[in-house]
Amino acid sequence: MSTFKEIRGQLIKSLSSDPSPVVNGDMWYNSTSQVLKGRLSTAAWSSGGNLSAASNALAGTGTLTAGVVAGGRDNPSDFDTTTENYNGTAWTGSGALTTGRTISAFVGTQTTGFYMGGIKAPANTASNDVENYNGSSWTNGTAFSLGRYAAGAAGTNTASVLFGGNNIGGTGTTSNVEEWNGSSWSEVNNLPSAILGQNSCGTQTAALCIGGPGGSTATLEYDGTNWTVVGSLNTGRSNGGAAGTTSASIMATGGAPSGLPTSTELYNGTAWSNSANVSLARQELGSARNGSASSGFWIAGGESPRTAATEEFIQADATKTFTTS
Repeated sequence: MSTFKEIRGQLIKSLSSDPSPVVNGDMWYNSTSQVLKGRLSTAAWSSGGNLSAASNALAGTGTLTAGVVAGGRDNPSDFDTTTENYNGTAWTGSGALTTGRTISAFVGTQTTGFYMGGIKAPANTASNDVENYNGSSWTNGTAFSLGRYAAGAAGTNTASVLFGGNNIGGTGTTSNVEEWNGSSWSEVNNLPSAILGQNSCGTQTAALCIGGPGGSTATLEYDGTNWTVVGSLNTGRSNGGAAGTTSASIMATGGAPSGLPTSTELYNGTAWSNSANVSLARQELGSARNGSASSGFWIAGGESPRTAATEEFIQADATKTFTTS
């Protein structure tokens, strides 16, 4: 074990007891126990409960212990109405969507879900339908203007923003942005360019648009009025799982031109950093949009090929003792 005299040149404090409070990155020498200590974060993925059936192109929201997924397909021609709730351990079936859809946007909580757009039958139509979820059943909401699938979204059932996506045969991939105030939709400032398949999280007035097709690494931040380019992903991706805020978010797996990345990245409001890898890379999945790295996050279903698997992420802070050989 190194002595304090051997490490004191590194500007490490010598303390008779561990400090309080302590934050990540702190290091100190405990002179009573004569050990070097530091506060570090550890991150890991673990297996969660499986969905009732393998499914991709579904959408999810909620938290680690109160989540929900809906829609998707368990074969290439399906437009599923399936809904399942998650309690942090197992998935259970719930009330069916009014209209089966794939690649929709989903925000809100397990009991105040807000499900928007997607592709619906017949003839692969881009939907502008909205459905509200109360934890057990669905009711139709107010449709927005431009039907779209693979759009980004952020917010709640009373204050949300929907951006980008594809209109299928109409305007195609779009930069259009619409906001919901709890009673009506309005069109607001467009994205800088048209995009679909982007990852997204946040609120109506503080949202992130992350990555996109073609291996895009771009991250855009929305402040309720304007879009600003911020820190770039280390690995470009689309149709993955994201959650959090503009100052603390998580981005996991997804699709990329070179394949499906297993990597997870964490955002601190300025830059993205790599974290623990998922076990099963996938795209077109559901995720805990209201989760976070510290409170917990899950991804479920997806295509890798099509899977029912759920994985859970948690980042924990811990004080570590350092030794030398």
